[in-house]
Amino acid sequence: MNLLLVDDVRETRDFFRFAFELEGIQIRLASNGSEAVEMVAAESSDVIVMDVEMPQMNGWDAVRQMREIPNGADVPILTFSAYCDDNSYHKSVASGPTRCCANRCCRANS
Repeated sequence: MNLLLVDDVRETRDFFRFAFELEGIQIRLASNGSEAVEMVAAESSDVIVMDVEMPQMNGWDAVRQMREIPNGADVPILTFSAYCDDNSYHKSVASGPTRCCANRCCRANS
């Protein structure tokens, strides 16, 4: 499995990289939405895990752009955020991910 992890916090990227590599998952890292969109355009991933609040390009805008790229049109995308309010959740859903997670609670997009 090839996973793209996108987060602007280095410690978060390091934590997820360690956890996924323990499971034998190939992982690529991006530190913002712009970098992630470029990576998706260049190479496909089996799944994308993305923070939504990042500098340069946030996760919501990155997901929208990825959905317009052949390598990102159908790939499962999981967004996560520290914000649990309904406005943030609906903003996430509108951007087009497969699933949105806020802190400890995940909701399916149906």
